Amino acid sequence: MGDYIVVLLLIVVFGGLMLLTRRNKARAQAAEAARSERLRVGVQVMTTSGLYGTISALGDDGSARLAIAPGVEVKWAVAALRELDELPPRYQAAADHVTTQAADRPAEAAAQPWTGADTDRG
Repeated sequence: MGDYIVVLLLIVVFGGLMLLTRRNKARAQAAEAARSERLRVGVQVMTTSGLYGTISALGDDGSARLAIAPGVEVKWAVAALRELDELPPRYQAAADHVTTQAADRPAEAAAQPWTGADTDRG
């Protein structure tokens, strides 16, 4: 009789752990989907490594082109981008400083549209 109770208790514990894991996974997927919907062309972002830029294009392969300086665009994985609104205030202040510097540049230094061939070597 005691062996049955132990086995039943183990089944209940493992079943509870499986339910909690599934719930947390669904919650994380919903949060990621909501974050991805907010990332669109024109949104200012910071990469996970600290590079600030503005999304200039979104790819179907989970990538984004960031305009980081006039005439300079780089390709990043969308998973590596964080919208400025979700960052701590000290990082938002740094982005404001970068944006102000870019706005102070002469009109000749305006960004040109992306015209080069894709340089992926995959």
